[in-house]
Amino acid sequence: MLEQSRIHALKDRLPMSFSRAFGFATSVLCKFWLAYFVVGWGVYRSVCGVLARIFSTSAYNVASPLFSASMLAFWLHTFVLVVLTWEFAHQLFEIIVTEPTRINELSVDRNLCLLSGLRHTESPLIQHLAFQELYRVAAFSMEQRVEILTDIDRTSGTMWTQISAECIAVISAATGQLKAQAPAEKPKPVAPIKKGEAVDVRAGGAPMADILQGRKPAVPAPPPAPAPVDLFGVEAQGLEKYVLTTLRDMLVRSPLGQRILRSHRAQSTSVFANFQQQVWAIRSLIRLVECSITEDKYGVVQTDIARVLETLFAYLIELERSAMQSDGSGAYNVQTANRQTVAMVQVVRNALYVFTTSFYEYLEALKLPPQQAKQLQAFANFSA
Repeated sequence: MLEQSRIHALKDRLPMSFSRAFGFATSVLCKFWLAYFVVGWGVYRSVCGVLARIFSTSAYNVASPLFSASMLAFWLHTFVLVVLTWEFAHQLFEIIVTEPTRINELSVDRNLCLLSGLRHTESPLIQHLAFQELYRVAAFSMEQRVEILTDIDRTSGTMWTQISAECIAVISAATGQLKAQAPAEKPKPVAPIKKGEAVDVRAGGAPMADILQGRKPAVPAPPPAPAPVDLFGVEAQGLEKYVLTTLRDMLVRSPLGQRILRSHRAQSTSVFANFQQQVWAIRSLIRLVECSITEDKYGVVQTDIARVLETLFAYLIELERSAMQSDGSGAYNVQTANRQTVAMVQVVRNALYVFTTSFYEYLEALKLPPQQAKQLQAFANFSA
């Protein structure tokens, strides 16, 4: 449940707004009174002298407003109203437009309140704001972050397990959409692991010590540039090829051709319909894992590290495959890939680099599946 406290925040700022308005109006009035006392009458007489040379004026006595209580009260009242208008406009903009809506921190159980917002699929707005709040807590609120990592007395599981499950669900959903768009591929035979390899399958995982102590894998040679494909074959030459090429270009520029070309981009865009939510989920997840080194008293995060890495690596593989599929070159190319795909690839890679640099001293103690250990090797070598 989200607390819409903006009206209450505006009411709380009313005394401060009145105080600021009265103080500013009093200061301006005092300075104006002093300036008018020093140079006011001289300016008034100079203006009257100039006007008297232009047209005839009547001489009459003008009372001094400096010592008129009613005039000073009128000026003060006017200044206060003007400044209050400015102050209210500023407060309305700051509270309603720019101030983020946060999960109710005054709730009796704020962790459960946050979790209910993450699961609020009936309202995408509430769920979006809940993931924004999770990122704020994971990145900047050490107190509540420690509460999440040490909240283990729940029948439905630890708070870390439930929150991480919601983040992983968002990432896995995007991964599933990318897999559904992938063309069917023939299964490739898996090469058997040789007896002398560093990966220990019998142990149920690959010790990172074996991976890190092994030789740094050779950098594979870049794939050769694909040869240009002649869509019309060698039989089409001269005028025939010119006509076919012109017709092809006309089809590409036509509305039907543009619709066909946009079909794949539209599918990719649907994957990133909740782009910002995915970014918050990835960064919140990896931030909680990073802080678990010093803040996880009960070790609840350590048992889920392999699951988190598996989710991130699976998403990264599908993102790069999607980029290569749209490019058609068989290699990941930043220049030709969809901009949202490129941005998400950088988000996932940065998250994996954050994990690698944070756990670098502890990588040898981790037990990871062989495939994840090999994938993490590139990040450990800073060559991903």
